[in-house]
Amino acid sequence: MARYKGRPSAQTIVRDFPHVVEIRMAVGGLGKRIYTMHEFHSRRGIRVRNGPHRHSNGRDFISWCFADSQTADTFAAEFGGNLLTQKSRRQ
Repeated sequence: MARYKGRPSAQTIVRDFPHVVEIRMAVGGLGKRIYTMHEFHSRRGIRVRNGPHRHSNGRDFISWCFADSQTADTFAAEFGGNLLTQKSRRQ
């Protein structure tokens, strides 16, 4: 699939931002939580980086990518996501 000109591919984002938090989407989407998630990034002065989305067992998952593990841990704790390691993402 083509990407927007000048935008990094999902693979590039995951490579450069190796700490990934996967959030399970609610049936109706993230709702107002998405704004809080973007505010999390804004408060820390970091850009939002999303990795590849995934669909499993009738549910959708969105990946949020971070350059450092501490920020990823904090995001996972605040929003109830699962922190994925490099090994678990390859499986």
